[in-house]
Amino acid sequence: MSMRRLIYLLVVPVASIVIGVFCLALAIVGAAKDAFGLYFALIFGTVSLGIGALQLWRFSVADPKISPFPTVDDLPLQERVGALHRLMLIFSAVIILMSAVTTYQLLQLAHGLDEEVGLRKPIAALYNHFGLWPAVLLIPAIGLLGIVELVRKLRAIRHATQSDPTGSE
Repeated sequence: MSMRRLIYLLVVPVASIVIGVFCLALAIVGAAKDAFGLYFALIFGTVSLGIGALQLWRFSVADPKISPFPTVDDLPLQERVGALHRLMLIFSAVIILMSAVTTYQLLQLAHGLDEEVGLRKPIAALYNHFGLWPAVLLIPAIGLLGIVELVRKLRAIRHATQSDPTGSE
């Protein structure tokens, strides 16, 4: 079994099964405070358990030589360029939105408009230790690293396409 399949097995189906069992256990021990919480735990637990069991079954009957989920590296060379461009656009949009939300929350905190905001722990630690701007620039810096890696991969694909014009690998 390849490492990629093993990671997929441990992350996707097992996590769904664990969440389902946890929610059902909450419903059984009576941790729900009202009827809505009980029904939610029962329905969510059953659905999660069912999805996890289905994914585990699909994983067990699948061909071991085929990857459980396709990646950009599984595509032919000519299709990788378009897929990487789409990934870069999606990644850029997510980074811009996350940066905007984080900046808004940090500015509220810095100007005293809010005493407490819901920040992620690394950003909160940066804000507490180094101030506003390192905390604001953390997400754009991580985004820039991701975009640089995608551009590096795109250049390698273009170089491979130029050296092998048929696009076969």
